[in-house]
Amino acid sequence: MTREKIIEFLKSLDPKKLIHASNFLAKLKVYDSSSSEQKKAFDDLLPIYYNYLQENLKLKGFSNEIIEQRTVLLNNYYSFIFENNYDNIFKSQSKFRPTIIEEFLYLLFNDLIEELKIKNKDEKDVLKVGTIKAYSNLYFTAKNLNNFINGPSVGINTKDQDFAIYRPLNLSIQDIGTYSTNIPVVSIECKTYIDKTMLEGSIATAEKIKSGNPYSLFIIITETYEVDLKVDPVYSRINQIYVLRKTKRKDANQPIYTDVLIDLVNLIKNHLERDWSDIQNKLSNHGKII
Repeated sequence: MTREKIIEFLKSLDPKKLIHASNFLAKLKVYDSSSSEQKKAFDDLLPIYYNYLQENLKLKGFSNEIIEQRTVLLNNYYSFIFENNYDNIFKSQSKFRPTIIEEFLYLLFNDLIEELKIKNKDEKDVLKVGTIKAYSNLYFTAKNLNNFINGPSVGINTKDQDFAIYRPLNLSIQDIGTYSTNIPVVSIECKTYIDKTMLEGSIATAEKIKSGNPYSLFIIITETYEVDLKVDPVYSRINQIYVLRKTKRKDANQPIYTDVLIDLVNLIKNHLERDWSDIQNKLSNHGKII
């Protein structure tokens, strides 16, 4: 397929879901001012990415076999990037590499979400997936007592999340106004690697997200784990940290492991299919409440 046709196809995609495609389009806008090395990388990567994406879109379902096939495609795409030394050709701020996993999560979960929407009669297309500003808390402000009595303002704090399964929600507050926000039931931070400082930031984010919705899962997905092993995040409100390459070293040359992704899918699937609050059942059948 020609370069023009590929670009036309990428422009037709939802940028909140296929965010790596959106990253290519962002780089296209600055193509003329890019270095010769960056131009070559873009030209080489574009058809490889297009083929990778098309093969992923052909796969349907979320069985272990399908997840394995997606993992093979993902590892092949990474291999092309690494073998040609394109990993660091673009500025880190441009998020070329991080958006690979962010987009892969959409490909991994889209069919599951569509199935659950049918089962739960989501005829209004309420349940959504993609990158969002996730609700954490609501607060009231007023300049003085008069303003407090006659029309205080409302603010909504949000946290940027790389991937989420969520629903938009409009909040109407009498005499004040209507506000829009996004409530996640699964919230995921994606990282190329994670160190102690980044982990501390994620722990704080998990606390805020889950104070806004206690029934939300908060997950970190990282390629490598560079936190001292003496630091145990079990005390935090993070539900799980998945290390896709099962290593602490960036240069270990490990692949993405299928079994890690299978466990991730199962965790989220089980969470979305179970009851989040059924105290009567817990009391009667198990004799415990939490």
